[in-house]
Amino acid sequence: MAHPDEPGSGDGWNRAPRIRRDAADARPAPEVPASERRRPWLLGLTAILMVVFSAPPLTNLVRGEPNKDYSLWYQVGAAMRDGLEIYPDPDANRLFPFMYPPSAAALLGYVSYLGPYATGVLLVLAHSLAWLGAVLLSVRLATAGGAGMRNPILYVVPSLVIIALIHNTYLLGQPNLTLLMLLLAAFLCLQKGRDGWAGVLVATGAAIKAFPILALGYFVYRRRWRASAATVVALAAWLLVVPLAFRTPPQAVRDVKVWAGGMLFTYNKQGIAQRPFRSFSYKNQSIMAMAHRLLRDVPADGEAVLAKRVAAIRRERKVGESDGVRRDGSFDLKTMLTAPPQGSTALATAFAGIDEDLKKAWKVNVASWDFRSVTLATLAGMAALGLFTLAVLPRDRERTPRTDALEFALVTLLIVMFSPLSFNYAFVWLIYPATVALNEAFEHPAADPRRRAIGRAWLALILLLPATAIAFPLYAQAYGNLFVPALLLVLTLGWTLHEVRRESKVDETAPARRNADSTRLAAGAETSPA
Repeated sequence: MAHPDEPGSGDGWNRAPRIRRDAADARPAPEVPASERRRPWLLGLTAILMVVFSAPPLTNLVRGEPNKDYSLWYQVGAAMRDGLEIYPDPDANRLFPFMYPPSAAALLGYVSYLGPYATGVLLVLAHSLAWLGAVLLSVRLATAGGAGMRNPILYVVPSLVIIALIHNTYLLGQPNLTLLMLLLAAFLCLQKGRDGWAGVLVATGAAIKAFPILALGYFVYRRRWRASAATVVALAAWLLVVPLAFRTPPQAVRDVKVWAGGMLFTYNKQGIAQRPFRSFSYKNQSIMAMAHRLLRDVPADGEAVLAKRVAAIRRERKVGESDGVRRDGSFDLKTMLTAPPQGSTALATAFAGIDEDLKKAWKVNVASWDFRSVTLATLAGMAALGLFTLAVLPRDRERTPRTDALEFALVTLLIVMFSPLSFNYAFVWLIYPATVALNEAFEHPAADPRRRAIGRAWLALILLLPATAIAFPLYAQAYGNLFVPALLLVLTLGWTLHEVRRESKVDETAPARRNADSTRLAAGAETSPA
């Protein structure tokens, strides 16, 4: 007789399926990946930060208190609708209260129809959407939509590294996150062969704030002629067609000429564009400002010197709200644009006697070159970085999604570094290069453990450099706590791109070498004596 538990036994055979089914029921459910478990926490953290960062400007808006650039944006839009000249005549000796292109003023004109409160809410909401879009596009481009997209570090760490700058964009109302999102979307369009849309997106960024137009140089280098043409045509439409709802064609042309003359073609010993002395201050970390601040005997905070002198002259002459500057520090743009130029007279007087104060001001220069020498040194530095980048970029036939991610990161860094006015909040653009660098460290680590540890430590050092402003807020910025990590990322990612190209060439030649070796061995076997 068969044993009850053996297959021959009816009772034992009948029980076996029940035992297996019970065991299956007892098995734990498939484990949820750690990245999936962290996703709700990441979304919650992001939402909390967005709410916290949005609170100050929205609170100021409701209370009617000075609200940084948010107040300026609405007033510019209202001035456009009223037909006022946004850019003062060059002969009036007035600085531009609004430095952005005429197309940006026209956009604000349309938005301002919503009223001051809705305009403010819309602009704050745009910051949050742009931040989210920049992070998602950064991860998408850095990982080529691959497995690395599941790594939560890529979504969090790049923003945390420069979280103070993101907060500044909310607080001040600066559109740099939007510009980053537009540039990354343009890169994605290039990858998908939608060059026309890539050009339109870059032109839109340049229409808001001029410096993204530097991406046009990259389009030309890569011979993306459709993207180049679309950039030029779309930007012309933004500058000359979009404002026609508020301006006549001659006025639109005049706005472009006056703005370009004051912003693009103003560069002298006192400063860049429409911000004398401030453009060389510690807040500006472009390669141009860094060179002047470190190699010339100029103040590291000349803006403060000039502001004190202008304030003293206004008090002496009892120039107050009549020039558009209110007692609480806010301003009335309409008064500034239409009132007699009392403020500009005070500014001219301040310039006339400022030399002694400038000599006593705080400085960080390590050399005392003249203006021409520093300009040449700046151009040489830009040329060196440009040539380095061109040297490591792959040929078209060698490009892969991975090399594209590295290439786009280099272009992003060069644009923000080469822009003449790259104040600290402009370096929110580090989000994308940092994402690429982190993805390289985790998805493509060095085979040698020692090299891998050194590489990750080096990257950690780069990403921690912006935080030096916590301990040394003025000196860290003056010596480039944002420019230096951007420069180091250019060198690091450039070298990584060079190594990726070299490894791919080795991989491509290996099969050919093996085939050649096999052919030689076969030939040798045929000719050898039996």
